[in-house]
Amino acid sequence: MKHSIEDKALQQKIFQMQCEICKSLANPLRMAIVNHLETKEVAAGDLIENLGISKANLSKHMALLQHAGIVESRRDGRQILYRLIDPEIRKACAIMSSVLYRRLKRGEKLAFAIDRAKASR
Repeated sequence: MKHSIEDKALQQKIFQMQCEICKSLANPLRMAIVNHLETKEVAAGDLIENLGISKANLSKHMALLQHAGIVESRRDGRQILYRLIDPEIRKACAIMSSVLYRRLKRGEKLAFAIDRAKASR
């Protein structure tokens, strides 16, 4: 089935938007932030303490995550609270973890087979 030029352009735009989300998550610290936010709001001070980073570093990463539409913030008195805009992001990260786990298990099996082959020589 042929796709119209408009369909292809829309698909390209969707792919571009997906890449922007993935790009914003392509950093170990930002993945740790998403992991900490899971299903609850977290104060900036708690993130700074739990992640062992500076306020400036957290601010830089949160700005990027906010720009990508992954997190949002609200002020409560002197505190800034962050939360995931869409909890599905956490599910996407869990899927990536599952894929990584299976990849590591395959590598472990391969390493075991290589070790066994070397031992039998």
